[in-house]
Amino acid sequence: MGLKNFKINILVLLLIIFYTTLVDARLSNESLTAKDSLIQSEKDIFDMVNRNISIKRVNETYQEAWQFYTAQFALDEKGGRANYDLVMKYTLDISNIKKFAIEANDELKIFNENYGDVKKETNLSDMDQEYNQIILSFKEERFEDTLVLIKKGYDKISEIQSSQTAVNAVYSATAKTLKNFFIKNWLRIIIIIFILLVVFIIFHSALNKLMTRIRLNNLIVQKRAIKGLIKDIQESYFKKRSMSEAEYTIKLKKYEELTRDIDRQIMILKEEIFKLSKAKG
Repeated sequence: MGLKNFKINILVLLLIIFYTTLVDARLSNESLTAKDSLIQSEKDIFDMVNRNISIKRVNETYQEAWQFYTAQFALDEKGGRANYDLVMKYTLDISNIKKFAIEANDELKIFNENYGDVKKETNLSDMDQEYNQIILSFKEERFEDTLVLIKKGYDKISEIQSSQTAVNAVYSATAKTLKNFFIKNWLRIIIIIFILLVVFIIFHSALNKLMTRIRLNNLIVQKRAIKGLIKDIQESYFKKRSMSEAEYTIKLKKYEELTRDIDRQIMILKEEIFKLSKAKG
């Protein structure tokens, strides 16, 4: 129920209060105490409204307390044995909720300010989930949870700050060390780079030629192995008759294709070696 229904119920309660003042002498002390508790609950709820705090939770509790009070009041008026224990319980709940709500509201404002200030200098993306839980708990009027989550939020912020401070310190120290190293050894580093560059230029052609020859030798070895396999299948087919004609034909065709591919690669590598030798000469 909303604030409008709450106001209507208050008007009804005021009429009841006015009426009970005429019959207070005939009513029990419990009834008068319950009436005072309901009045206090109204003040608590209005206090929350003035602070822009959602009152759905306390309003629902107030409605239950008010309905139970009217029933017991009617019984009390007729001289029956009324019991206002539930009214007292509900109004006490409202008082406690209001207490947590105001505290959570104040703490959340402070937390948001601190969170915003820290976020300007620190990456807080790792605690997005925790932050969203804090905001959601307050919106859902779980004020007790909000206080607990805010405390955990501060711990998370401290943890992130400490972690990033440590990383920044290591980075700063490493950068400073490297900077000092280059300042002290810049001439030696330049000389070494120059020497390596000269060596690379001098031996580049020789190294390239050597690597090409290694690739060529590997291809030659592969070609010899394939020739050996061809001899094996020819022996199995022509001499031993242990291989069918279809199997022999398929394998022979495969080996010949591999041989032609290797011959093509060998020809390319030999041409590269010739060009390198010519360039050197």
